[in-house]
Amino acid sequence: MFPFGARRAPPSQLPRPIPPFLRETTNSYLYRLAMANQLHPDDLRAHLTGTRHHAAITVECLSAATGRSPHSLLHALPELQPDTTPGTDPPLPTHVRRTICWRCATRRSAFIFAVTWQPAEVTLCPNHRIWLGPPVPAHRGGQYDVTGLPDILRAQRRHYRLARRHGRQTTADAVAEAAHITALWARHGLHADRRRPLIHAFLGHTPLTGRLPSGDPITAVVTYPETIDLARLLATPRWRHPTDPATKREVREFRRDVNHHLAIRYQPQDSPYDPLFRWFRKRHVSATHASTRPADCPAPRRGARVTSGKPSPQRGGTASSLPGSHSKHAAFPSVRSS
Repeated sequence: MFPFGARRAPPSQLPRPIPPFLRETTNSYLYRLAMANQLHPDDLRAHLTGTRHHAAITVECLSAATGRSPHSLLHALPELQPDTTPGTDPPLPTHVRRTICWRCATRRSAFIFAVTWQPAEVTLCPNHRIWLGPPVPAHRGGQYDVTGLPDILRAQRRHYRLARRHGRQTTADAVAEAAHITALWARHGLHADRRRPLIHAFLGHTPLTGRLPSGDPITAVVTYPETIDLARLLATPRWRHPTDPATKREVREFRRDVNHHLAIRYQPQDSPYDPLFRWFRKRHVSATHASTRPADCPAPRRGARVTSGKPSPQRGGTASSLPGSHSKHAAFPSVRSS
């Protein structure tokens, strides 16, 4: 197309310069722009950059091809912001890629699989009450209309309040941990009383065992209310950053809080089938290690060799020459000889 190198003039305007969605990813917009103008995405990139070789998409060339001002494009496409490092994922803190609501896409006559950057706590379309699903890399199912499911609508409002109270990063981490736990509960059919009506609403029936197969596309949506309630507990400073050891009293109080937040009869068990108790033990083990370390002894760097505090053998000597040495390798000389 350009045998003598890159084109120096700006690209000509496309016949159908469709607008981008707010916070749309650059790849998603370029793909929709190519489909609207009946072009291959590689041909559109060559038209914008003036070369068949790899080249960055700039807001100037995109403005010339779409007829839209650079200001409006920068507002809609966060990956083109001048202060964004190329390849940063995500360009906005605590944002994830989600597929656009299919009703919003239909209203704009857009390709249904447009992808936008959304705050991590946004799981429903605020205009049409469509379940947007997990982030795009983990998306395994379709979108669902949850207008008639008030339990999920209330869970979305609690999700917003949780993010305002504890911050987006802490909330995103707590929700991810809670979603992993509730997915395992659904897989093994544990604490299924609250989950059964939602499963029946999506499948038209309830499995006899109450279990959902691993990777079932409806797992995330039917466990969403209990996930948010559990995340409220996991985000509290007392359990997320404990200062006391994991005594029997702490276990009883943790069990009481779980039963209060989730309205279940939780029995902590130190087994592979109790991921919540594993999370509890892991948090308290980390707190115990942090509290037993002396204040003037910083944590060792990752990859640094930890020594026992005994003097090392002299160059050319043997480990057995050290007084009081009882190492099982004491009979072997040092590798480095004098």
